[in-house]
Amino acid sequence: MEVYNKNRDKNNSMHDEIREQNAKLKGAPLKEKYAYFKEYYLKTTIVALIAVILVAYLAYSILTAPSDTAFAAFFYNDTGDSSSTELVDGFVQYMNIDTKEHEAYIDATMNYMPDASDYDAYMGLEKSMAVISTGELDVIVGDAATLDYFARSECLHDITTILPDDLLAQFEDKLYYVESGESAERIPVGVYVTDSPKLNQYYYYVDKEPILGFVINSNSMDNAIAFLRYIYME
Repeated sequence: MEVYNKNRDKNNSMHDEIREQNAKLKGAPLKEKYAYFKEYYLKTTIVALIAVILVAYLAYSILTAPSDTAFAAFFYNDTGDSSSTELVDGFVQYMNIDTKEHEAYIDATMNYMPDASDYDAYMGLEKSMAVISTGELDVIVGDAATLDYFARSECLHDITTILPDDLLAQFEDKLYYVESGESAERIPVGVYVTDSPKLNQYYYYVDKEPILGFVINSNSMDNAIAFLRYIYME
């Protein structure tokens, strides 16, 4: 038994109407064809074109984006211009980093106050931990409270295990120590960079005592150490 389709007549009517309109347009002037196209197909064509452009743009962005991060630093509680890229641009040039292949950046928007319940500060710490977990973050610069926080979270290197001899000699009287665990052993996890010419040039820590620490699982430790050298260049 044939099942009755209540939409059959409607469907056939639509099909017949489209076929009839197409037949009429075969010999119609260009103006009428354009009017028909505008009425029935223009919006759909525009939407489809936008979708194609969007997909092409996303594909281009993915294919041309830097393949990895050559250097990343987070500056906490600084006084510099967070939108400025002059310091990292100079470092990129100094290291001859190809920014078409590798990303390099300094995020100077971070803030941390140990007794504050500020939502933005909390989110900044969460962001730091997320980036640290990927191995992308190389350097953290901040005040003593900031370095204490990351040291307690076991995110910072013992400076003496990674710095070459010449830098250890240069900073031997500028090391920043924290107590480690129940043993209360004091470990140097940073160096005071208060007198850094580059940091002072860009007013990053005016009337403050910044400390630089190296993230323990950095994928670019050589570049991180080179950054310490760079910020002491005149």
